[in-house]
Amino acid sequence: MGEIIFSQLEFIRGQTLKIAQDLSEEQADIIPAKFRNNIRWNLGHIAFVQDAFAFQLNGRPSLISAQYRSFFANGTSPENWTEDVPRLADIVEVLEQQPKQIASILPGKLDERVSKPYTTSSGFTLDTIEGFLNFTLYHEGMHFSVIKMYKKLIQS
Repeated sequence: MGEIIFSQLEFIRGQTLKIAQDLSEEQADIIPAKFRNNIRWNLGHIAFVQDAFAFQLNGRPSLISAQYRSFFANGTSPENWTEDVPRLADIVEVLEQQPKQIASILPGKLDERVSKPYTTSSGFTLDTIEGFLNFTLYHEGMHFSVIKMYKKLIQS
């Protein structure tokens, strides 16, 4: 696939940002009935996972605040938040910057093997930077769909 991944990351992220652009802080915090997360969590989770997969899991330092792990990692939920979470505008800023950061730090490194391969919850093993980045496209698409559905539910 090669370096086209950087353009794909930028494109997919643009779609995510577009769907989130008209949300208020209040709308971002609504947890639709029978669900456990909200739009703010989904956006923060996208940022957290992309940072982890692009940088942390291949031995590079994280480019986001450490607090993202406690708020947005797998298994977390706004129902359990006890501290102030990042503002929606701050999460959006992180989301805007990530594709550019990835494209500036990782060119020529896509074939690098990671020291510790990662197996997703669905049983797929990732062992190169390119594999990790490709997986984030799928991951973000799943959460994009959830955000789109949540928007319809809270705006109807």
